[in-house]
Amino acid sequence: MFERAGNAFCLGLMSKNIAPFVGNSNFINEIKSLFPTLSANNASVLLVGERGTGKRLIAQHIHFETAKSFGYFFEVNCKAFSNFQILESFDTVEKLVSYNQRVTLFISFIDELPANGQEKLLSLIKLFEKKGSDIKLITSTEVNLDSKVASGDFSSELYYRLNAVVLNVIPLRQRKEDILPIAQSCMETFCRKSGYAFNQFSESAKIALENNFWTGNVDELINAVQRAFIVGQPPVIKSSDLGFSQSDSMELQDKSLKNAIDNFKRDYLIKILEENGWNQTKAARVLGIQRTYVIRLMNELQIRR
Repeated sequence: MFERAGNAFCLGLMSKNIAPFVGNSNFINEIKSLFPTLSANNASVLLVGERGTGKRLIAQHIHFETAKSFGYFFEVNCKAFSNFQILESFDTVEKLVSYNQRVTLFISFIDELPANGQEKLLSLIKLFEKKGSDIKLITSTEVNLDSKVASGDFSSELYYRLNAVVLNVIPLRQRKEDILPIAQSCMETFCRKSGYAFNQFSESAKIALENNFWTGNVDELINAVQRAFIVGQPPVIKSSDLGFSQSDSMELQDKSLKNAIDNFKRDYLIKILEENGWNQTKAARVLGIQRTYVIRLMNELQIRR
């Protein structure tokens, strides 16, 4: 059950009314394996990835993973909230924690947090650490916070408090094994909610799904399946119901500039890592970037030793 607390949403543990975290990629399996560890301690987690990749869902699953995670999932959206609403929300979290409530504070678009909000959050973190409060802090961003820190737009002290664990959420187009499982899960969910008796995707629909570029990631996929429920006829979802052209999406997938750049990045980063014995710190020094960014690139480009 969702409740309004100040200007943020709280999600109580008892309902556990969240979408499943499904997929067959190495990325999904690795993230799932981390849920118990991340949920069992209060180390801060920074989620980095494109819009629509499921960062909020990951935060919810971290919250709900173990019996220890009772209490509230409290979300603050720095892009949608005014400065006053953000500060008011932080005050609400402070009160909940002072009442010995277990709280997971999820702050989305953390890069949009204004300066006084950064100061407030940093002071809260220090207070919670001093008191040993039971709070889990999870933040998310679509941008490289290192550059924000370098330009002085984001507090370096706060940044290093937020990135104890950095998880880079890979775009859907780079983990095609997850597309059909997510689509199937969405179909089953919409069937339960709508009562429509869809039970499968046609072969042409499966091909179209796997070859679409998915600029909007999982959010776009959910919308495509939802559209099929509106325009399609049960029991089979056809490619024409999804609202995009298979040929167009295949061409974009094969020839996109993004794909070409990613291939170059992958090959070059592997070369530098091999030259430095796969030592991420040394590789970062050679590349002139932060070690956290090397880790992000390795996750994003699915580089494994």
